[in-house]
Amino acid sequence: MPDTARALVDYVDQNKGAEASSVIIEIVLASCHPDFVMSLVSATALPSSLRRAISDYLTYILLHGLTREEQQKLFAWAQAKMLAGP
Repeated sequence: MPDTARALVDYVDQNKGAEASSVIIEIVLASCHPDFVMSLVSATALPSSLRRAISDYLTYILLHGLTREEQQKLFAWAQAKMLAGP
């Protein structure tokens, strides 16, 4: 898993139920599967450190892409978090 994704995963895993976690999960889902959409506007209210982490993640996937395995792993993680609820 790319370091940029690891930073987001670690944040969500450590901050269950936080509104920022929901935003991050939405972004990860949308970046891994075409049936999901993200609203980057929702990230504007997050602390600057999280906005930067999201920006780094999106920049990485746009420039380098994710392998099929990375997509599947991140999607499975985000889907489980989404289904678990707040």
